[in-house]
Amino acid sequence: MMVRPAPGRWRRLGGLLAGAALAATAVAAQSFAFSRDDHSGPLTWTGGLGETVTASRISVRAEGVHAARTIEAGTSPGASSGVSSGTSSGTAQRATTKGIFLVVDLAATSTRVPQRIAPPVLLTESGRRYAATDKVNGDLTITGPFIQWGWWTRRVAVFEVPPAELAGARIVVHPQEGNGALIEPSAPEVEIDLGLDEAAAARLVSTAKDVHTLAGKP
Repeated sequence: MMVRPAPGRWRRLGGLLAGAALAATAVAAQSFAFSRDDHSGPLTWTGGLGETVTASRISVRAEGVHAARTIEAGTSPGASSGVSSGTSSGTAQRATTKGIFLVVDLAATSTRVPQRIAPPVLLTESGRRYAATDKVNGDLTITGPFIQWGWWTRRVAVFEVPPAELAGARIVVHPQEGNGALIEPSAPEVEIDLGLDEAAAARLVSTAKDVHTLAGKP
């Protein structure tokens, strides 16, 4: 006589199989969610002041940090809060701010084809993001020239920042899209800690120049 397995054993076996199927489905869903989120944001390479940070398309180095209350050089046409001291192309122009100008000396080179740098962003400890000021002529900043492979281009990034936001600030630099390069699923960016703890930030503000003069056009 054939002995049939007890119904309880079949139920337990079915439950185990169903549980395994649900677990596999959950793992697949998590993998999909991770992949989708992973490809929606930039890939970030990090470093500190004075270090060369190499991303997939650019290498960047922050070589110095300065503070000023006024910037002297070509201000952007139509910058409403800038103070212009002349209208001829050979006359220096000045821009002022209610906060302070943070000037970051940057060096950049391309790891592939020539690139342009998008306007950098300053990240603060409070979570705020400050775009590079539009009061400075873009030709004088890191966004002006094409960054070539094989040699370093040196320019600045200039931000208007409340003095209280300087401590812990980091600069983010990334190549401009549409430079003829391949569009990557996750754009590369370089994030550099500027080395401004509370003491260094206070010292930077206390020694801020009344006027910081930028170099002329290349």
